[in-house]
Amino acid sequence: MDNTLEQNRKHTKLIKAHQNNLIISDMNLKDKYTNFEDSKLSESKTLLYEINKKPTNFKRYSRGRIVKVRFGVNIGSEFSGDHFAIIVSKGDTMKSSTLHIIPITSKKHTKNIKIGTILYSKKEITKLKNILKQTEEPKEIKKINSIIKYYENRKDKTSYACVDHLKTISKLSISNNINEYDYLPNLKCSTELMKIIDEAIIKEYTI
Repeated sequence: MDNTLEQNRKHTKLIKAHQNNLIISDMNLKDKYTNFEDSKLSESKTLLYEINKKPTNFKRYSRGRIVKVRFGVNIGSEFSGDHFAIIVSKGDTMKSSTLHIIPITSKKHTKNIKIGTILYSKKEITKLKNILKQTEEPKEIKKINSIIKYYENRKDKTSYACVDHLKTISKLSISNNINEYDYLPNLKCSTELMKIIDEAIIKEYTI
């Protein structure tokens, strides 16, 4: 009987949370709430995956590499939505389930570090265009063009590293590549840029 009562209490809380989410959804809010429903669904799927699969080994990421992170919908000025980020963890291993990252934004701020058009790689785009010339398969052409378009839209957009939003994330929050032609795994900050970021971190978080 006690177990049934406890289960009912849990369900009541979840039903209330669901009702609150429906209220928020019906408001049709913009900005960080634009993909509110997708975010909530993705969050639940990730939790179920973690529970059912119980992963013990994770992908290893090198310091300075750029990844895309699903931040979800968070309170106040905390990062929300999908954003690129720079990995600042040292000595990551396959046994570690978390990473320290710094989000990347297109918004200029006094505390943000300018990192230029780092998301656009002329070298990688050229590679893709060369592959495009050598294939006649419609599906492959479509996939390659989608990647070229995705990154060429960022060609003239300056990016900034948000040092004051340094955050620990689960590796399960890292988005998969768009497709096998996505060159994101090849993007990495230079040693010089990481030194600048390190100095900014020290300035921001130490006396």
